[in-house]
Amino acid sequence: MEILFEIKKTTGIITLNRPSALNALNLSMAEQFANKLQEWQESQNIERILLQGEGKHFCAGGDVKSVHLSGPSSQLKREFFAKEYSLNLQIKNFTKPYLSIWKGVVMGGGVGLSIYGDYRIVTDSTKFAMPETSIGFFPDVGSSFFLSKLKNNIGKYLGLTGEIINNRDLLNFELATHYCPEEKLNELINKYIVNGEIKNYETTAISSFSQDRLNFYNKNLSGSIFDILNNKEILNNPDYLLNKIEKKCPMSLAVTALLLNDSKSNTLEECLKNEYRLSQKMTNRIDFSEGIEAVLIEKHHNPKWSPTSIKEIDNNEVKNLLDKPIDNELKLEINNI
Repeated sequence: MEILFEIKKTTGIITLNRPSALNALNLSMAEQFANKLQEWQESQNIERILLQGEGKHFCAGGDVKSVHLSGPSSQLKREFFAKEYSLNLQIKNFTKPYLSIWKGVVMGGGVGLSIYGDYRIVTDSTKFAMPETSIGFFPDVGSSFFLSKLKNNIGKYLGLTGEIINNRDLLNFELATHYCPEEKLNELINKYIVNGEIKNYETTAISSFSQDRLNFYNKNLSGSIFDILNNKEILNNPDYLLNKIEKKCPMSLAVTALLLNDSKSNTLEECLKNEYRLSQKMTNRIDFSEGIEAVLIEKHHNPKWSPTSIKEIDNNEVKNLLDKPIDNELKLEINNI
């Protein structure tokens, strides 16, 4: 079984059970997850939820490799993202305490399964990132909702670069709620299962973001990707951004910057609908196939992007990717709304 459900006391426990794939979420898992969550929402015997990953990692994201291998304009591309995004909103609307254990890798779709819950526990092994610009895609699962609202443009920085951040930064940016040393995790989990108690510990991890660096992003990451890359401060400080995005997909960078700019006042439901439209377009671009092959299949990490640079991008194409309607717009069919 790729996803496991268990009840202890009055706690419903969900375990992502694909450790060989870093617990990546596929369509079947998302469907089972949504059905069980609805059942537990309605059950008087369930008071709280615990979400965890089997093995060393929480979840590396959605199973975009299978989406790619399904071919252009496939039914899986429509069904997977529709179900995944609907599940993200279902979690946001879930009315009982919902806790996730962010152990090891927490990326992409794994963030979407957890960030809309009440509690997110980080550990010393936690590695959080939204790395989609490396595969010709964009930060999704509602990233335009939560990244766009972070202070100092740090959400935009994380979305563009896909940088991995540690437990201290996750707490500082209020993406995580609690820290727990891994040797204390079982104790924390047991107390939560029994009575909902969550003990918070102090992390000794050091942030990689100084106040000067945060001020730099706050001042210089406004506007489109074209504005950013024409900013003299950005050009004069390549280590702060340019060196981190030089191998990213140019169209992904352009789309991500504009998406986050335009989403600051949107609800999660509005963000997910916009992201679904964009997902159906981006997965049918050659960059998505190129990125998946280079990063996840052949693993040479040297994709050939088209266009090859930001300078070659037509701004009207970027706007059409974001705004032009598609035949099958997302209908968020969630029972408990």
